[in-house]
Amino acid sequence: MRKVVLSGTPYETGRQQGEAFADLVAAAIQMVVPEGRYADDHRARVLAQVERNMERVFPEALEELHGIADGANVPYDDLLAYNSCQELGRMQQGCTNFVLVTPEHGIVHYKSNDVSLEALKFHVYLEAHPDSGHDFIGVTWAGTAWMNAGINESGLTYGGGSLPNSDSDWDHGLPANVALRYFLQYPDDVAGALALVEQTPIMSHGHNMVFTDPAGNGAVVERTPTAMGIRRLDDHAIWASNHCLVEDVKPMLRKDNESFMANSHGRYDLLEKLTAEQPHSLEQVIAIARAHAEPTSMCQHGPDMHTVIGYVMIPAERRMLIAYGRPCENEFEEYTFAAESAPVSSGV
Repeated sequence: MRKVVLSGTPYETGRQQGEAFADLVAAAIQMVVPEGRYADDHRARVLAQVERNMERVFPEALEELHGIADGANVPYDDLLAYNSCQELGRMQQGCTNFVLVTPEHGIVHYKSNDVSLEALKFHVYLEAHPDSGHDFIGVTWAGTAWMNAGINESGLTYGGGSLPNSDSDWDHGLPANVALRYFLQYPDDVAGALALVEQTPIMSHGHNMVFTDPAGNGAVVERTPTAMGIRRLDDHAIWASNHCLVEDVKPMLRKDNESFMANSHGRYDLLEKLTAEQPHSLEQVIAIARAHAEPTSMCQHGPDMHTVIGYVMIPAERRMLIAYGRPCENEFEEYTFAAESAPVSSGV
């Protein structure tokens, strides 16, 4: 997996990222928002609203995007469209999270990225030292102000998954993927993350967001543009796939894709079984990440969703273990702040 260390102002960190991944940024734009995919008037309206909303809520993200565009030598409007792809037109994405409380490591947080096979090459590792908020490490798509999964210097972890929804807040909301980075960079702990999620408007795409911290706190936040529900970690485990359980959020869930919903419920039910064995361990987390079952697996091999990367986050130790590629076929490598990565043998 390609890596970069970023530091400075939002524009400077953006330019550094753009220069490091210029080839990937151009290729990602071509895959995600190719010329002609969206009608010009639709694209212009959406992007103008995105800019207005980001300027009001998270203006440093716009500065960062200008830096990425300059560093990668790509048109800024194309880069903004790439970063706002879920607002221009929904792309189906899955992803699963679970959290176990272990005697040796405290909380361990796992997230999968369940997307298309061709998306793997766009996943890159960042160590960021921004001039505001917390330093953080994590993985994102090259050329974005997003965050797939990460941990900040306070030990707050973030991981999430798509929540297909029917509501929207076009007048005020942030692009959902950009907001995810915001929720990792600024809060100190789970309580701070929940407060920031509650006060931050979301434009159109729902998420199940999972946060943990070194003090032993953990929560699943079911968030759509007009609804929010919280499920808190009990004494040993919590998990989330791509549907909601909180009553206030359930009415916002789209149910038109029956196979996707069946897959989400299948993963959720599988996790209920796999997390039952206690005491928990880091080895158990790795084994669950690699689990195959009928009719639904944790490590997915298609036809619609593929688990292209897996992340283990340990808040008390400020470190991540990342399997680049299918977790069942690849070793997890360790990543920490200001440290080189090293292979981790099959379980630890």
